[in-house]
Amino acid sequence: MESVWFSKPRPGGGQPLGLSREVIVRKAMEMLDEHGLQKLSMRRLAAELGAAPMSLYWHVPTKDALIELCLDEVYGEFPLPGPDDDWETAVRGMMHAMRQIAHKHPWWVKNIGEFNSIGPKAVAMSDSMFEPMLRAGLPLAAAAKSVSTVSSFAVGYVIAEVNFIARGGMDSPPPDLAKIADLYRDKHPNYVRMLDEQEIWSLESQFEFGLDCVIDGIKARVAALR
Repeated sequence: MESVWFSKPRPGGGQPLGLSREVIVRKAMEMLDEHGLQKLSMRRLAAELGAAPMSLYWHVPTKDALIELCLDEVYGEFPLPGPDDDWETAVRGMMHAMRQIAHKHPWWVKNIGEFNSIGPKAVAMSDSMFEPMLRAGLPLAAAAKSVSTVSSFAVGYVIAEVNFIARGGMDSPPPDLAKIADLYRDKHPNYVRMLDEQEIWSLESQFEFGLDCVIDGIKARVAALR
């Protein structure tokens, strides 16, 4: 496995004044937030920084390494659980933060799993979730799997949500709802009836329902271990 975290940054001596790994990452994140990953290139980034493209490679060896660094910066935006938080408070807080951060940085959530997440801020975020669960009585392996399970729900949900938002939102019934119903009224009546359920069109309500289901499952596992 290759990762930017396995090598030390080069010293900045002899490089353009004001150019550093931190400056490069900060500008890259601005571009990612505005244009997404597909529009980011080292050449475009260098132009935004007023630097020669090759000068960036002194600080960041590859574009993939740059993305790793940017991903880790996003993990640094997560508020960590308090020392006395119970595991449910910690998990709910982290998943709500994940959803908010994903709306702020859609490129980040879409690339979870595509790049390594072993940077210091990502690891600190993950590690902070274990202590409340260990205090609740879960073995470390079960705590890790619980965090992975609830995170997988949140990531999957939010990827779909940010895609809906990018297409103009889906927090209310679509304008062509009647046409959709007419297509399937005879063959799929339950689906058509479901379209009239107003609460399914609330992205917030859908997220809370799913999060409750996952947390209820973890609660049952914690109770079984007591």
